[in-house]
Amino acid sequence: MFSEIIKFDNDSKEDEKINFLYKIFKNDFVDNNVYLNNTIHIDPRSSEKKENKEKIFWHIITKKYKGKRCFDCQRACRIKWVKQIILNFRDPKIKSFYYFEYTKKIRLYLWAYEYNFVVILQKLGSCNSYLVTSFYIDNENKIEKLEKKYKGYNNKIDVKLNKCEWF
Repeated sequence: MFSEIIKFDNDSKEDEKINFLYKIFKNDFVDNNVYLNNTIHIDPRSSEKKENKEKIFWHIITKKYKGKRCFDCQRACRIKWVKQIILNFRDPKIKSFYYFEYTKKIRLYLWAYEYNFVVILQKLGSCNSYLVTSFYIDNENKIEKLEKKYKGYNNKIDVKLNKCEWF
């Protein structure tokens, strides 16, 4: 299901990597529509841009470090996985669950747990959603937090998640 991880040449400049990655993102989410469960459009929110690229693109390829976003090769090299996970969210290798965020919004997590990668979506009305972020899980603490959220949803611990499913 997952494509190979993109391997960047050590000599590649960051802006070359970013332009290469943006072509993939643009093809996957801007030039072509992506649907979760064949019914919920994944909106790339193209009206929200930073440096002429969708803001969400930057969340997919960067990580917050000391208050600013920095290029994160672990996220960036898996950019092709984002669409694949959304399209194959029912695959047994993906744990899907809802979580009530501090923002008071319910988000859908698509966790490729064997590969330490997660995609997070948020609903926009009845048939649209947007990509909040995706990231490579690089430490045990994050795995434990995701496992706790996953179990919390499946064990119906948070009553705010009752009947929250999108489909």
